[in-house]
Amino acid sequence: MHIETTSEMQIIYPAFVMHKHWEMPEGFNDRLYALAAKDAVANRINDADDGRNVGDQTNHLGHLRHNFLMDKRDPAIAALAEMVAATVREYLQLAYGYEHTGDISMMSDTFWQRRADKENVGINTHTHIQTDIVCTYYPRVKLDADCPETSLHRGAVRFYDPANVGKRLWPCRNPDAYVGGWYAVEPKAGSMLVFEGHVPHDSTYFEGEERMCIPVLCSINLPNSHCKAGLAEILAHQTQGGPHGL
Repeated sequence: MHIETTSEMQIIYPAFVMHKHWEMPEGFNDRLYALAAKDAVANRINDADDGRNVGDQTNHLGHLRHNFLMDKRDPAIAALAEMVAATVREYLQLAYGYEHTGDISMMSDTFWQRRADKENVGINTHTHIQTDIVCTYYPRVKLDADCPETSLHRGAVRFYDPANVGKRLWPCRNPDAYVGGWYAVEPKAGSMLVFEGHVPHDSTYFEGEERMCIPVLCSINLPNSHCKAGLAEILAHQTQGGPHGL
């Protein structure tokens, strides 16, 4: 017996990762690296009671909340901000078919990982849950010449399924879908990794002299973005109209 049927397939709740490589003019990455190195040292935690602390003094990842893009004026930093803005717009176009013409708010930290200080151990799994899009740029990556060709030795950045489902037991032959345990990208000097802040990610140990990564946390400014106000601002605004409150 023949029965007529119809089938529709929809990809739902996807997560995207974009790896963009910048062939920058000679000297750019060295200049940006030097600026980022000074920033990383200047913003290490020195006072356990400092309210700006992110993390603590037990490891090299602890740092002060600040904005590398605003703390110093330099053409290399301005260029980095322009690179990030262009890449975020490209990401939105490729992933969602959306041409963003509005502003993009940015904040950046710097993470200097040096073998001499036993900092080449990778970064633990985390998210940036309050951030729309993360762009991480690598101005310097120095691996050993004999570094093993495995993702566990070369500082790969690994992205995990936000739904925490992970690998399926059946084969996946759909070129538009990835369902492995994690998706790994090996950054090189000039790499920029782009992903949404809710996607869990980490990086592995690397056999090499040093690596500098500059994550830039981006918020997409939209006409329908949340327009929150603090309590003091709300009360000050409301009292301008007369004593009609409680």
